[in-house]
Amino acid sequence: MKKGLLFATLALFTVSLVHSASLTLIQPNGGELCLGQQNYQIKWTAVGINEKIKLVLFRNNDNIGIIAKDLDPGSSPYLWTVGQHDNGTAPAGEGYKIRIRTMSNGTDDFSDSSFWLKTESPPCPSLPPPAGTVKLVSPGGGESWVLGSEHAINWTSTNLAGKVQLELVRYQDRTLGVIKDNLPASGSHTWKAGEYPGNTAPAGKYLVRVRSMDKHAIFDESDSFFNLGPLHLEIPKSKKASVTLPAIVLNWAGTAVFPNISTPPLSIFQGRPDCNALNNTLAHVGVEWFLLGTYPAYPQAAAARIYRSRIHFNLNQFAGQGGKLLEAKLKLKQVGSVRTNTNDVSCASSLSLLLAPWTSFNNLQIDLIGGLPESQTEYSKDITAFVKKWLDGSLANHGLLLIASELPIGGQYWTCFSCFEASLVLKFE
Repeated sequence: MKKGLLFATLALFTVSLVHSASLTLIQPNGGELCLGQQNYQIKWTAVGINEKIKLVLFRNNDNIGIIAKDLDPGSSPYLWTVGQHDNGTAPAGEGYKIRIRTMSNGTDDFSDSSFWLKTESPPCPSLPPPAGTVKLVSPGGGESWVLGSEHAINWTSTNLAGKVQLELVRYQDRTLGVIKDNLPASGSHTWKAGEYPGNTAPAGKYLVRVRSMDKHAIFDESDSFFNLGPLHLEIPKSKKASVTLPAIVLNWAGTAVFPNISTPPLSIFQGRPDCNALNNTLAHVGVEWFLLGTYPAYPQAAAARIYRSRIHFNLNQFAGQGGKLLEAKLKLKQVGSVRTNTNDVSCASSLSLLLAPWTSFNNLQIDLIGGLPESQTEYSKDITAFVKKWLDGSLANHGLLLIASELPIGGQYWTCFSCFEASLVLKFE
């Protein structure tokens, strides 16, 4: 395995994540606002923010007061009665800005330009509230749940009146039924996985959809499919027998890394290649390198997008059986690839297998399991030691990470991208 290339790639990957958290105030940014007007929308975007935020009113760089605090980062827009803050109402005048900031003061942004607060006679009419939205928080996709086990379905909403319902959707957009209706616009529901009134879904891949009961066009669903598996799977009695578990693949879009520049033009990155439209059945691994030759501000800058996949196996039915496990082998079979380079580099070269002891890619922590032989279409890797720990509970089962470790050759650009079927073969006493 090319360790130097692997760690260089991981270093670039880590740098790209460190700088991923940001808050950006979108509105207001200059202009005139009418004092006392209701339902004015303060808008922002939040990327990689995992804590509550606050909105603060400033005038000529002086803190006037807090407009709102303890807001969810994804709750934009905030409906403001213009001029109001925790100390009262701001006077008419110029030089106002709004600052958006995390509650810990670690990340923030200001209005780009100051705005006026003006009075009108007669008073300005209130603005209509924006259209309501709803967001499904969990299950988000990639989970592997045993049928009948209890799990929380969580959702949030913004400016949404009325009740919502939860729907169970099978692959190919087949709605099986309503899990529960007449639920609050934001909330949580404890679900016996797979159950809906009068029925239990078969094992397979599913989404949960939350929908407004008054306005059916307002809905949201899991970002990708999650897996529902059987209640019990008997451990084979014979040493020659084995159990094969398919992988549930939690794919993450390619992460852009930039060795030479700090503010890249993100528009150059389009959608990642795809070997299969059902993106949680195949592991996507690869690296795409190119020069930013078409961008005069960065004539010599090399940019890359790293494609990696976390694969997960549902081992709930074998919990506590680590002492009986004889062997656990990861199987990978290449079923497709995209290659644009003319260099002597195989799309299956320099794959690295990493333990994934974290639940998010925001903090890169790795334990190297090992590299895989280069230029092959099928791989087998013994990971018995790790699976034993998963079964006995001494190590949290967050799956495995597949990542490519190649770096550009001679400054040339190329794409080397592969898709793999993954499975885990278990043998017990």
